[in-house]
This record gives sequence, C-alpha cells and structure tokens, in this order.
Amino acid sequence: MLISTSRRELNKIIYTLFKEYYENAILELPNDMELREFAYQPFDAETYVRHLSFTNPDELKLFLREKVPLHLYYSSARYQLPQAKNMEEKGWLGSDLLFDLDADEICDLRVKRFCDGMEALMQCENSIEYVELTKDCMENVFGKALLIKDILKEDFGMDAKIYFSGNRGFHVRVECHGDCALLDSEDRKDIADYISDPSPPYEGDVNSPGWVGRLARGLKGVRIDQQVTVDPKRLVRIPGSINGKAGLKVYEVKGDTFDFNIQSLSPFKGYVAFLSYVTYSLQLPDGKIDLKKDTVVKLPAQIGIYLSLKGLGVIKAYVR
Repeated sequence: MLISTSRRELNKIIYTLFKEYYENAILELPNDMELREFAYQPFDAETYVRHLSFTNPDELKLFLREKVPLHLYYSSARYQLPQAKNMEEKGWLGSDLLFDLDADEICDLRVKRFCDGMEALMQCENSIEYVELTKDCMENVFGKALLIKDILKEDFGMDAKIYFSGNRGFHVRVECHGDCALLDSEDRKDIADYISDPSPPYEGDVNSPGWVGRLARGLKGVRIDQQVTVDPKRLVRIPGSINGKAGLKVYEVKGDTFDFNIQSLSPFKGYVAFLSYVTYSLQLPDGKIDLKKDTVVKLPAQIGIYLSLKGLGVIKAYVR
C-alpha cells in the first residue's frame, strides 16, 4: 500500500505508479531511433527536456528508470545530430507525415466548471474545468481517423497507422522514406488542405474516385490540427508510453472499431482512495460516479488516476 498525507506527497503515488510502469514498458520505437530526437516532460514541470538521443532501446530504458516521464516523445524527423541544441545544427534528413485529430475540434463537448467545489456558470479564482468525453464522440473521432487512413491509401498510395493519443484524440502516421520524407511544409500543407477542405474540379456520383465520390456519398473534409501536419519537425508521443493528461496508454488501433473505456485503456490495476475536490455526478464512459467535495471514495485505480490527472481530486492511498 502507498499512503500519503500532504499535497506534495500525494503526487508521489502517481509518480511511483508511472515509474513502475516504465520499468517494464514495451515501447514501439522506430528502427532508426538513433536519428530521432527524444524529449520528455518531467513530473512537476511545465516544460519539456529536449534534444536527447539514444542509440538503442536498452539505453532509453536505463534513462527512464532515472527520469520518469509525465509525457514521452520522439521526433517525426530524422537528423544527422539529433542531440544538437540548435535546430539548424541537427541536419534534417526527412520526416514522417502526421495528422492529429482531437475531440475538441470534432465534437460539441460539454465543459463543466467548478468554483469552490460546486458547478458554476462563471469563472472564478482557482476554478476547476472538466471536459466530458462520451463514447459516441470518441467513436466519431476514430471514424475520421479511419477516413484519413483510407484517403492516404486510395489517393496517395501511402500506408498509415492510427494511434490513440492516450487522452481525447488520435494520431494518423505515415512512416515516410524517399520522396515522402522530403516533403517540405508547403507540400504537407497541400495534403492537409486536400483532407480538410476538399474542392474537386467536377461533380460525379458515388462510384467516382477520390473526393468526387466521397462528397457524393455524403462525406466531408476532416478537421485536423494543420500545424501538426505542416511542421516536419514535430514531436510525437511514443506508442506504449502514458499520456500524463489522462493516465491512458498510447497505442496503435489496428482494427476498424474503437471502444473508449478508461479501465481497458489504462495500464494500471488495483484500487485507490480518491479525495474529491468537487461535488458532481460524473458520467464517464465506464459508468456513473457520484463525487462529493472533501469526501474520500474507493475507485478502481484506472478511474482514480484519470480523475486526479484531470484535476478533480487527489489520490490518498493505493492498494494493488
């Protein structure tokens, strides 16, 4: 059992659980990892530690035993000197192609605001905001990711993979080599525009190729974070790592369905004593949870960690 008594110590419970996870975590790393820049955000820090370089998975694993990440990334770009502090000195060799989809951009999400622990309509000092995610919303976002994957294959001949971000969205990635890797920002913007704002030169029927047929079938452009696609030197979350905003694992979604369920997407087990900061009947994809301010409730560890990282309370104790 891990028990804490102060605010600072309470954070050590999640820190310890993350540390234990990374002791045996299986991370999906690129074959050319020695050419990638790595970065991480430490616990209790607002900024990333960047310009790190590792030559093999064992070297990275040793590092993670010493420096436990709240968030963990590698670069979409390959560099001659990934450890160089100056971006111009790194020596860009090419980049993968990325697309980022977030529920904020696609769904009409409900944002709940709490003042002094109670739901409020207006902002106040030290207010807590919580965004409610639903299964339907995440299924909708995943459907958009599938559409992008299909467009890339059918219209560009590119093979893409879809990754759950570990929070409220998906990343679509194309591992690029040759001409694909050397696409500049303007080329990447053209692809982003093609996917998000299609304007084919003629109309057709449902059997027409490309966007002509898609528009005839009622499909529309996909809202993406264009900056992620346009920038050839982005940092991307490492599959197998944990998203520190939700405590859920980043992983490749290989099928054509996605079930947004916190307990199945979290790598943690056991139970926690959760002290709530708010009074609210919370509707999670896993079910309904009634919270009361300054009251401790026993929750599955996956749920307690999720709510704690969302700022709705703190973990007082953990039992495996």
